Amino acid sequence: MRRIYATIVKEWMLLRRDVAGLALLLLMPSVMIVVMALIQDAPFRDYQEQRFDLLLADKDKGSLSGAIISGLRRSPHFRLVDSIGGRAVTDSQLRTLLQQGKYRVGIVIPEGATAEVANAANRIANSISEKLGLGALPVRAPRDSVYIRMYFDPVAKPTFRMSVSFALEKYITYSGTQVLLQRLSRSAGMAGDTSGAALAGAFRGLDIREEQLSGRGFDNALVNSVQHNVPAWAIFGMFFIVVPIAGHMIREREEGSALRIALIPNAIPFVSLGKICFYVLVCTAQFFLMLGIGMHVLPLLGLPQLHLGPHPLAVVPVAGCIAFAATAYGYFVGSVFRTTNQALPFGALSIVILSALGGIWVPVDILPPTVQHVAMLSPLYWALDGVNQLFLRNLDITHVLRHMLILTGAGAVLWFLAYLRNTGRGASIQ
Repeated sequence: MRRIYATIVKEWMLLRRDVAGLALLLLMPSVMIVVMALIQDAPFRDYQEQRFDLLLADKDKGSLSGAIISGLRRSPHFRLVDSIGGRAVTDSQLRTLLQQGKYRVGIVIPEGATAEVANAANRIANSISEKLGLGALPVRAPRDSVYIRMYFDPVAKPTFRMSVSFALEKYITYSGTQVLLQRLSRSAGMAGDTSGAALAGAFRGLDIREEQLSGRGFDNALVNSVQHNVPAWAIFGMFFIVVPIAGHMIREREEGSALRIALIPNAIPFVSLGKICFYVLVCTAQFFLMLGIGMHVLPLLGLPQLHLGPHPLAVVPVAGCIAFAATAYGYFVGSVFRTTNQALPFGALSIVILSALGGIWVPVDILPPTVQHVAMLSPLYWALDGVNQLFLRNLDITHVLRHMLILTGAGAVLWFLAYLRNTGRGASIQ
């Protein structure tokens, strides 16, 4: 036990003197968390809290375009621009303004759009009237050329296009359905209120409402850049412990400290355990420091506060398992390579690759199926998924036991391989 304690004290003295190593462990993840949370704040809000100028060229001038314009004016997502300088926006003007980057999105309602909806209503009414033995309304063949066109600024990102397209499609579909129902009600000679509000109320039971799986309603606090970025980059920073561990181990071999330890009978396992214990404590402290930044610093920058889920204490053993896997990997790299020029670049690049596979950079779900299976070999995948189980899915520790076992097992294998490597070096010296 004294040897383990002495090793912990020695490693603390080395780390305390290594200003660059401390900065790498603490400053780099802190800056990464703040920067990534800030720049990804808007994408994680999915543009739902922002308003965009929407160009609209109305060539129809009918009830359909009127319903669309009325809906867009009430929308919290768009500022409708259908006239510039007191003149209505034209199709060619809309294209030019978007091409110049002065606006980001625009729609063109073609001439005859309302007539096409009315024709569709007549065809539907006729199919119903035929079964009831009623008279038929005049109809014609549908025209495929009549459709609402949507244009985007050429530099608009795919995420923006998708978000805006969904929102616009909702308003356009609703407006078209409203005109269609009004036409059907008039064709059938229905009495009473056929206004848009009344028709919309008829389908109120078919609304779509997003709710949380726990049944307590949807919690917007879980859908933000802080909730996703803080755990991810905290784990990324923990695994960068490979750099100071590998550097210290190689420096000890170059200076002869490792040789003197190897000459002491049965010293290698105790020294190895002391190193592991010390850096596990360092990584765990680093992880909770990053969580503290998410809870107390990021709100000062106008970002949401990090929520630890309903079982915050469950993250303690999970953080310990992640720290053990990260420390064992650093110990393995420091044992395998002979020089810092070999170990440090490999350690840093391998962590970047493992983090990319593990979902730190991009969600694993969007990767090709083969790569998704390969991603499960990355310890960062299990680390991030385990933390997400607690923070985002609101589960308890029983649902992360598998993650903890995999991380602990991976760390034990790496530690054992490193121990065999160091023992082999000691045997060759003796």
